[in-house]
Amino acid sequence: MIDRRVAGQRVIGQGVDFVGSNIGPFEPLVGRDPELRALRAAIQRAESRVANAIVLEGEPGIGKTRLVTETQNLATSRGWLTLRCHSSDLDIENPFVAVSSGLDDLVAHLASDSPGELIDALALLRKPITSRNESLGDQIAALLVAGLNEASTVRPLLVVFEDAHWLDEASARVFWGLVRGRRSASVLTLATFRPSERETILSLRRALDSQGVSTFVLGSLSPTHAEALATEILQAPISPASRLLLNDAGGNPLFITELMRGAAELADTTGSNSADAIPTSLRSLVLRRLNGFSPSTRDLLFDASLLGVTFDVRILAKLRSTDVAAVADSLLEPIQQGLLDAQTDTLRFRHAVVQTIVAESRIAMHRCIRHREIAQLLAQLDYSATKVAEHHWKSSPLQSDEASEWMHRAANESKRLSLETSLSWLERSIACLGDGLRSFDLQMEKATCLVLTGRLVEAEAICQTVEPLVTNPDEAMRVRITQTALTSMAGRTRQDEALANVDWILESLDATDIRRVEMLGWKALLLVFRGDLLGAETCAHEALACRFDGRPAEIGVSRPYEALGLAALLRGDIANAIRYTEKATETYEHHGNVFTTIMTPHFARAMTLLASRPISEVIAVVEEGYASCDRAGHELARLHLDPVMAIAHFVSGDTTSAQGLVGRVLHRADDWRTGGVSLPTITGLGAYLALLRDDLDSARTLAAKALEELLVGGAQAGSADFVILCIAMVTEADGREAEARELYRGIWELFARDASLFSVAPDLVRLTRTTDADFALDVVTRVEARSSLSGATLDRAHALACRGHYEARPDLLEAAAVVWDEGGWKLAAAVVRTSALLNYEKKFAARELESALSKVLLSWAQLEQPRPVRLLRDKFPQQSKQVKVERPVSGPGSLTQSEKAVARLVADGMTNKQIAQRLNVSHRTVDTHVSHALAKLGLTSRVLLASFMAQNR
Repeated sequence: MIDRRVAGQRVIGQGVDFVGSNIGPFEPLVGRDPELRALRAAIQRAESRVANAIVLEGEPGIGKTRLVTETQNLATSRGWLTLRCHSSDLDIENPFVAVSSGLDDLVAHLASDSPGELIDALALLRKPITSRNESLGDQIAALLVAGLNEASTVRPLLVVFEDAHWLDEASARVFWGLVRGRRSASVLTLATFRPSERETILSLRRALDSQGVSTFVLGSLSPTHAEALATEILQAPISPASRLLLNDAGGNPLFITELMRGAAELADTTGSNSADAIPTSLRSLVLRRLNGFSPSTRDLLFDASLLGVTFDVRILAKLRSTDVAAVADSLLEPIQQGLLDAQTDTLRFRHAVVQTIVAESRIAMHRCIRHREIAQLLAQLDYSATKVAEHHWKSSPLQSDEASEWMHRAANESKRLSLETSLSWLERSIACLGDGLRSFDLQMEKATCLVLTGRLVEAEAICQTVEPLVTNPDEAMRVRITQTALTSMAGRTRQDEALANVDWILESLDATDIRRVEMLGWKALLLVFRGDLLGAETCAHEALACRFDGRPAEIGVSRPYEALGLAALLRGDIANAIRYTEKATETYEHHGNVFTTIMTPHFARAMTLLASRPISEVIAVVEEGYASCDRAGHELARLHLDPVMAIAHFVSGDTTSAQGLVGRVLHRADDWRTGGVSLPTITGLGAYLALLRDDLDSARTLAAKALEELLVGGAQAGSADFVILCIAMVTEADGREAEARELYRGIWELFARDASLFSVAPDLVRLTRTTDADFALDVVTRVEARSSLSGATLDRAHALACRGHYEARPDLLEAAAVVWDEGGWKLAAAVVRTSALLNYEKKFAARELESALSKVLLSWAQLEQPRPVRLLRDKFPQQSKQVKVERPVSGPGSLTQSEKAVARLVADGMTNKQIAQRLNVSHRTVDTHVSHALAKLGLTSRVLLASFMAQNR
């Protein structure tokens, strides 16, 4: 019998379909008791090996996802596994996309307990779609159904098909297979649907009905529950104004939430909402309320709305040519009715959306005239340039020199806070002049901002446009400086051009011009990137020797120190490298000059610490650099820090954060490449990560792209060896060992001129110890010499690993792993231990082998990387059967890598939206990880989660 109920009840709290700030997705559910009882009973039946399914149906925002999350929390707290399948209208034609969206996480979570059917299905899913056929689709569906049922023998399994009305046909077959064969497996299948006329979905729903699947239809709220939801959102009794909005919502939960959350959602809005974004009924309600006030009060509210969400009563009084007391009296009624909130010296529209509606209640011409009058008044009262410029811009100025000047002032005012904001004001200032080329200064300021925000192509276009119009040496200098910044960022292909520009500028500068320090420092950095360490050091020392009025320079000296630090790092002089880079960071300041702000010295300092200090210190330094870049809006400077941070997260074992950085940068790869910026480090790391996930197709593609970028654009100082390491690892995994060996040898020859970071050395020794023993010994000797010279942790680990490979001694490789472990290089330690087992099996006694295998399998299971686990189990099938790697079902040890990464960012005070942007995943994925982390740790709120993570860093 189909249990189809219409529930006129609603969750008290926020559904994941819509986001607010007062309440989160983990508030207790109220009014869904029948559904909750049914879901709890379904969980109990599944735990008794009686598989079952439930369907939740309803319009968007009705609370389906909230019920799913509650069920998942409950299941997770009881030790269940979860496969959450997301569908989209963009993926209807993409076979198995819904099922595969969460399959990797499930297999990684199962680790060694992953059923063979799931592994085989994943392998088939990784084939290009064009190579699949109908029979292969049936095979994959059968494997997935069998594998998921088999997985439930390890632990009960919750399979969620979210937005199932968009299911692709192949995923729908898997759904149907689970429902049809649901008699004796610990599986609960839960699906959410909206009404749909798609034939695939109609057929599926008819089949579900024939199987007696329980369906709950979630309907609108009753007046009682609607009022309870509104009260929860407002965190206060419902005011008369709010009740009017609530009545108009007609019991629709999503509409109630949108109307009630106006103040919270739009608290920072200044009246820029478009008319299309405001519901028609809400606009009608507000205008009807306005008509209830006197004409003078309406006029006053209109002027107030033009001043912004929050407005000063004194300014409003001056604008109306009256006194403050009269204004206060006229606005008393809107305050009493909840339209406005009274504060100490100001009034505030309670809802920013209401302020927008009031402002748009008059014709555009009237608004423009009034904005111009407000701008003139604020200028007389010495308000900030930004405030005056805002009203000039809203007055729709056309070729107004006065408006252009105020916008230029606003650009300068905002430059130290945000280059993006400054750039926006510069563009508006140029637009107000009509012919933008009349102002050379504005154009060059815009070009500088474009460089710093990473829009290199646009900046170069400006330089090429204005260069023929230059009329004096100062203008020529400014163009050359900007062109030098552009060409410096373009990689090796344009470094000669960058150096030529720097030399031209140095020849043109007077000996007493303080800009010589910055230019010499920038030249030193360019020479470092070219590998001319001696020339770089000479140039940097010349910059530091400059004297002005008998005193050394204070501005611009961070660049020479940065160059000296990188040169010392590449030579193996770690003590001086640390000293110089710390000095560079200490003297670093933003002065508005391209050469001061194009990069931060945090890059050099982080690269130095990467070789000698715990990874946690490296991450902290890069975070400082990020904060510096964010304050100034320097997108391009931040870009140069991303590879260092990605490597730091990667080697520490936080592959989720590393993958997030890689994905975010590669997402903008075309933007960077059109500007000439090459990022082989990020691309190479992406290849390595794909390899560890056992996604060899993606690894090959990214490795080829990384090699192309390395050859064309070069890598930053000290990172070329890491790029080659990533590429060679993929090449060797692809069965091309000789080619991998030549890649290692080729990069080694590049390092012959100076000492460098020897990431490639251990694997180079491993691959050449039998084919070219003399060469391998020379590599070992050089690495050991560098280790003696630098005393750095990383060099010591490399030396031990090289000697261990050369002499085929697992004990030395274990010693190297211990050194890496102590420095926080968890992944490097796991790699070297795995290499010892795979290459020197015969050197282990039987008991030692079992112990070592257990340790390395555990480490890879904790890092959640499937390929090494598979290789080890293939190599040692008998011994690995004795090794059971199980993750606890609760407590800190039960958190996955992704959950830990998200929880750490929660502790850093980031919102779910910000976390999703940082990790390059969907908002919904972050919601799920937070939900899982709370359940596993037995916590009830994000605040407790943040506190827990802060205490257990």
